[in-house]
Amino acid sequence: MPRAQPRPIEAAEIEGEVGKREQNATRNRAAILQAAREAFCELGFGATTVRDIVRRTDLATGTFYNYYPSKEAVLHELIEDFQVELRRRVHEAREAAQTLEDLLRNAFRACFEIFVEDEVFSALLTRNAGEIEELTSSAALDPAAADLASDLRAKAREGIVPELDFDLVATAATAMASMLAMRHVRTAADVETATEFATQLFLGGIEHMSKVKE
Repeated sequence: MPRAQPRPIEAAEIEGEVGKREQNATRNRAAILQAAREAFCELGFGATTVRDIVRRTDLATGTFYNYYPSKEAVLHELIEDFQVELRRRVHEAREAAQTLEDLLRNAFRACFEIFVEDEVFSALLTRNAGEIEELTSSAALDPAAADLASDLRAKAREGIVPELDFDLVATAATAMASMLAMRHVRTAADVETATEFATQLFLGGIEHMSKVKE
């Protein structure tokens, strides 16, 4: 009796299996990131172990290492994801501005609001400020500063912003906004206080520099 030939595997089946693996990988990474957010917030980054993170998921410890080599790598990804969303929202806020004051106020408010909205991540940053500063150099702010410098140049071409050392202004504004957000912004009232402080400080400085150049 002739042996039955194996049924050829259809391309759709292969694509389906690949799709399932990708979905599982996405789900597993999301579970690890969420568990890490909670663990770092509750226990502190220094005290948290990989096992503490894994316990908050239904994954095995070995699965963690399929995606991340260490808890430091998880923290870096959490911070990077947060920064990407922050940069997007702040850029949109600046684009809508029609005056220099609006640009500053919109940008600072958008920055501070996201820290209040994401309470878990804000608590994570607050509790682990020292470790985060050690793990992330000042270069971590470079993309946000570059975004701001680019937006300022675009608004200068529209006549909304005076000619300045945009890179220097962007670096200073980004650094100050980061420190205010991490160390002082906790509530909606803090958002308004920090927004007005930062806006008036930079508005006055820019206007003063513009007069000096005339």
